[in-house]
Amino acid sequence: MSITHPFTSRATAFLIGLSALVCTQAGSIDQLESSFELIDDDDISITQGSLLTTFTTENWRTSLSLAHTAYDIDYQPVDFDFLGKKTRLKEHNTSLQINSRRTLKEGLWLLLGAGTYDGFTSYRSIWLDEYFKQQYSEPLDPVPGESYVFADPKGYNATVGGRWEYSPGVGYAQLTLSTTEDDVSPGYEIDFEGLQRGDLTLNTHSASISTENILTKRIRSLFELRASETTGRSTRYGAQLSINTALSEKFIWQLRIGGASEDPSFTARYINSKIEYNINEQLSIYIDASYYEDTGEVEDSFLFTNASPELVSRRVGAGLRWTNENWTGRVYIAPFSSRFDNSGANSDFFSNLYKDRDWTVAQIAFGKTF
Repeated sequence: MSITHPFTSRATAFLIGLSALVCTQAGSIDQLESSFELIDDDDISITQGSLLTTFTTENWRTSLSLAHTAYDIDYQPVDFDFLGKKTRLKEHNTSLQINSRRTLKEGLWLLLGAGTYDGFTSYRSIWLDEYFKQQYSEPLDPVPGESYVFADPKGYNATVGGRWEYSPGVGYAQLTLSTTEDDVSPGYEIDFEGLQRGDLTLNTHSASISTENILTKRIRSLFELRASETTGRSTRYGAQLSINTALSEKFIWQLRIGGASEDPSFTARYINSKIEYNINEQLSIYIDASYYEDTGEVEDSFLFTNASPELVSRRVGAGLRWTNENWTGRVYIAPFSSRFDNSGANSDFFSNLYKDRDWTVAQIAFGKTF
């Protein structure tokens, strides 16, 4: 039996209605963009299509995005999982997001945003949901404790903030506060008191502050600090620095570095570098590379066995961008590897989830400005 979340249903209806109202009141449509992405490996395939529109009214500039993600997974339990069985999993996620900026006065803006989604948000959550479903939804013998609940993941988010131009034309500061509520597929385990179930709903509250500066005619920077707190977890802190540099009239270099930490033992670091060469006024090519590592997922209070181990991922890709007066197009392809540390004895049942993978990432996008 599925869990019904009436608030999220109302939130979806509200966002659709608000979006329709804003669209009808829009003074002009500035941009339309559609994109398609494929992430593929031997046993997992993820496809996503999205549509983005940006428009303005008298004092508002609004972006509205709709995305649909499809997951296709060959679920394979480990050989010693006697309750597990191979199966094909197909799941979908649909999300809607609206973000608006209103000019309060010269150099000061109000930021508002809201969104909702329905469906699993990652292949990992789908895999774990199937594992726990096979283990506990139809137990061979009655088990005391909490009952198994069939998951119906969905959620919503809301954001409010402000942007201030503290140095005309060259310096900006921004503060945003956000909250999210996620209905998730919980984890399960059996202890001396019987079946124990994790949280069905997770609430996250976040704050970020950033400063964006035009340092020279060729260099622009963005520095951001973030903090977020999720149900049952310690506060996670993060920082990111982005630098865009025009090396010459034809070469542009972008660099992004960042990291995060959370007690008691989680740390993550990443770096992304991209260089773009303008062949002519309409055509450019680019190459990017990224590296990410973390110390493994923070273990839940008692559901520790499904926590992911240490991870290192790498990607090197190439793309082509075409632009004219009104239209843009982009294609991109990249190999992407993920390498997990050897699983410990407590997570051997999840070794087929946290196995090394070599992905292929392909993207294509088209846009029109008005």
